[in-house]
Amino acid sequence: MRTFVTLAIAVVLLTNCSQLKRVKKIEKEQPIVIQFIIDGLMKDAVETAIKAGAENLKYFRNNGVVVEAAYSNSPVGRVKLPDGSEPWRGASPPNIGMHTGTHVFESQNLDDIFLSARRKGIKSVYVGGHTLYDVFTTADTYYAEIMPDSTVVALGIKHIKEDGARLVRLHLQEIRSSWKGAKEKNNPNSKYIKAILNVDAQLGKLVSFLKKQGLWENAFFVISADHGMGVLKKSNHLSEQLSSWQIYMNFYGPGIKKGDTIPYAESPDIAILTNYFMGLKPLKGYTLNVDYLKSNRTTGVFLNNIFEGNTKEINHPKWIKSYLDNNKSSPPNDYLHYREAMIKFINK
Repeated sequence: MRTFVTLAIAVVLLTNCSQLKRVKKIEKEQPIVIQFIIDGLMKDAVETAIKAGAENLKYFRNNGVVVEAAYSNSPVGRVKLPDGSEPWRGASPPNIGMHTGTHVFESQNLDDIFLSARRKGIKSVYVGGHTLYDVFTTADTYYAEIMPDSTVVALGIKHIKEDGARLVRLHLQEIRSSWKGAKEKNNPNSKYIKAILNVDAQLGKLVSFLKKQGLWENAFFVISADHGMGVLKKSNHLSEQLSSWQIYMNFYGPGIKKGDTIPYAESPDIAILTNYFMGLKPLKGYTLNVDYLKSNRTTGVFLNNIFEGNTKEINHPKWIKSYLDNNKSSPPNDYLHYREAMIKFINK
């Protein structure tokens, strides 16, 4: 009897070990996709930081695809609808766009990258370095509080390791406190560039962790920003200032071109690609009908020109650039103005 019990325990232990190994194998085979969002980051600032010693940003630039002209959704601080309601509270349009793949945000009845991941059993974590992001609650684990960039990255690492998170959205915020005006972007000795170097060090910690965990070879990165910065010494991003719309955007991962560029992209395109990197079906767009939108689907573009073997040019509608051109690159600081133009674009 004792021998039988011993054998039974041994079988159970072997079965559990086998199942654990299978789970670990699946976790390693599932791509890990990281949106590494640096608040207000612009292309010229990245180039200055690289010259000043940002080795990790340099690596991703040299081994991935950088967008030559990348634009955010309306950089206004809040989404306000005609009735005065704010369905996304303190969240700015670009953050919603890079989650949902859409250009207008009529309600929270939108599919997003976190819901898409959950449908496939992929664990996700969202870490926002400010309380403004507390509306984003669709990830399996989410944070929205004022915290150091090092804590943002540490929390991401914690949930990759402990929960098996494979969709990771990190929004680093500290850089904004170092902004003293546009001239800071081109001064390698400025406090602002030093803040980017600190961000670069946090990016390096994340890369080192992924390599130690055996996850690096199957990792996709989107390094970008929610909006650009304005031209004033105050740390803001008004729509009437063209630079507020201009962001840095860099894609890296298996099958993506190395050391190349593409001409154009917009914030909603990030969500479309993030979802694709995870191997998921396309995002659904609005999950409830919006009567005055002729299409309730996503409006972002699939950027197949970032992949090896494809040409640089694609048929991108360039809605945001068209909007800016139509308004002499200085539209009013009013989400409703942007929204009206986007609805017209969608309905055409």
